[in-house]
Amino acid sequence: MHPMITKWRQDPVTGAFFIALLLALILFPYWWLADRWFRTIIFDDATRFTFTSTTFLLILAIVDCAFLVRYYQIRRKNDLAHSADLIRKGAENYRLLIEKAPFPIVITKLSDRTILEINNEAADLFSIIPYERIGKKVSERFITAMNQEKILEILSTKKQVSDFEVSFQKDNNEVVYASLSANIIDYLGEKAVFSAFVNISERVTLEKEILYREEKFSTVFHEVPNPLMILSDAGEIIEINKGCETFIGLSKDLLVNKKLEDFQFFPDIDKEFYCKAVHDSQAVETVIILPDNRRKFVTLYIRSISIHDAPHGLLLIQDIDEIKRTQNAISQANNQLSILNSITRHDILNRVMVVISYCELLGYKVKEDPESTWIRNIVKSGEDIQALIDFTRQYQDLGINPPKWQRVEEIMKKRNIASLLSDVSVSLPGEHIEVYADPMFEKVLYNLIDNSIRHGEKVTLISLSYVNHDPDLILRYTDNGVGISTEDKKKIFKKGFGKNTGLGLFLIREILHLTGIIISEEGIPGNGVRFDMIVPAGAFRTQHGT
Repeated sequence: MHPMITKWRQDPVTGAFFIALLLALILFPYWWLADRWFRTIIFDDATRFTFTSTTFLLILAIVDCAFLVRYYQIRRKNDLAHSADLIRKGAENYRLLIEKAPFPIVITKLSDRTILEINNEAADLFSIIPYERIGKKVSERFITAMNQEKILEILSTKKQVSDFEVSFQKDNNEVVYASLSANIIDYLGEKAVFSAFVNISERVTLEKEILYREEKFSTVFHEVPNPLMILSDAGEIIEINKGCETFIGLSKDLLVNKKLEDFQFFPDIDKEFYCKAVHDSQAVETVIILPDNRRKFVTLYIRSISIHDAPHGLLLIQDIDEIKRTQNAISQANNQLSILNSITRHDILNRVMVVISYCELLGYKVKEDPESTWIRNIVKSGEDIQALIDFTRQYQDLGINPPKWQRVEEIMKKRNIASLLSDVSVSLPGEHIEVYADPMFEKVLYNLIDNSIRHGEKVTLISLSYVNHDPDLILRYTDNGVGISTEDKKKIFKKGFGKNTGLGLFLIREILHLTGIIISEEGIPGNGVRFDMIVPAGAFRTQHGT
């Protein structure tokens, strides 16, 4: 476009002036002709000039005004067309923005709640076809009439709505929860409500599950008969159950919001124990001093739990007073029996030694049979009695003490076992595994090694290893001796079978049986022994950090 024309469009007055000047030049010849013609009618020069000039200017003004009116009409039309084009493009961009939005959007008329626009995300959320809902009112199936009224009421006062929760049911009976935010906007020249939704079904479901678990935990916590406490990470009592009130003899009001260490219930427990236990689950056996000064044996079980994302400890107090006192009484009785047995054994062995000694002296005097044979049989019987009495000394300790976690590698380093292995190479397990067995488990390994050396004839290598036997574990003992014959395999664990007293393998089986460990001999005759000790699940564990 020519710069001059552009300037005239921006400044209509200047344009009109130049156009009027152009028209004046065009009309000037006509004015001159009109002046010549009027000379024939009006003979006065001044009057004639005034009349023709006024007429000319009047015609020029009328033409110029008509041009300006038309000019402004055209400009207004162009401006309106331009504005309409901008509005159309803006509306199209706005519609595309709504359509491509990553969250559900619905635009409705403020006056009658008619849907003006709905994007695909909203259609998917409500499981509807968009074009079937355009021009129709918002369905009460998705937003109830009561909620619609509440939303409009909030908009009328605050002009916007935030995090308004609604719920509805789809055709497949799925319940959907959504958070609604709304604003009043101008949409294509009319007041409308812009509504955006966020699907919060997963969050609501999770919140309900958490609430359900909290209610279930609360029910179990208060109904379980054992004393229970919830402690903060600072050792403060947050909550107790009815069982705890009954056991301790103090009401909930006197205990809650106070530190457990302030009551001095557990004098043998370090003050830092409560704080550490919140972060590291522990179990400890101790004594509780109740408010009436009664002392009871208890086991404290503390487990780490999380409440509102904060670390807490769940303390369970198990009353073991009756069991502990019974155990102590049994232990005392066993000690007394052990002392009695020891004295009795000592007296019997002394008398057997006297019998054997006199028989041996008598053997020097009597050289003829059958008397000499009778004396040797008496000596042999006396020695058997000594072996049997020695066995009762070992057997009386079986099961007296509680089982404990033990490592094969550590047992094999003990002096009494190491002394047997002076001329034998030993291969130990590479895994750091602990076995839960009777304290006499050491005697199991001692007797196995002793048997290998005594009866293996050529044993130079003894090996201990672990073999996975899911869910159990096999502790395997092997040597490179002559092994055990097939017909002896079924007899070796019976009492009395063997070349000596026949009590070694029998005692081994009894010791292992106390904690459910089963032993069998699986070796090939001539290739050494192979004793498999099957340790049941729960009776072995891997020791970390060693």
